[in-house]
Amino acid sequence: MKAIVRFFRQKAINRFLKRKKACILPDIAKYPSIAILLDQDQFKRYKEIEEVLKRLFVLKRYTFITYVDALPKDVMQTDRYFFLRKEDFNFWGLIKQMKKESLLCLSFDLVIDFTRMPDEELTNTYIITLINNSFRMTFGNTCPALYDMVIDSKKDDDMLNRIEILKNYLSMLLGLR
Repeated sequence: MKAIVRFFRQKAINRFLKRKKACILPDIAKYPSIAILLDQDQFKRYKEIEEVLKRLFVLKRYTFITYVDALPKDVMQTDRYFFLRKEDFNFWGLIKQMKKESLLCLSFDLVIDFTRMPDEELTNTYIITLINNSFRMTFGNTCPALYDMVIDSKKDDDMLNRIEILKNYLSMLLGLR
């Protein structure tokens, strides 16, 4: 079963890579909208991440996108928190049309992929291809071709520290420093 899911997700990823356009650096001085892709265990720190994002960026909108086993009881799924569960994928491992449309209607200037979990079924890699945005970045992910910027960092490096590193990189690239 995992082989079938992996095959179809890899096919979808390859289609994305063939049509991927040149990146557009987000102007972080003009209210960017940001999507943050987190692992299920990382989502527990979403309030800390929100505080750092608000402190470092002047945000128009931000959304946490997380693949979870079960929906959290303390957080409602809104435009700020977008959860994907196993039930949101069909037999072939591709996202169901209704959930796909709701994900595609969200548009972002910047997507930050913090995921660290081993991704045998390519779940997070597949999800990143469905997000409508102009600039994708990660911290040492397994498929660098999907991203416009890959910052190599230690696995034990703190997420909050990585957001500050990202802000510094973007500021330098845009000539704001």
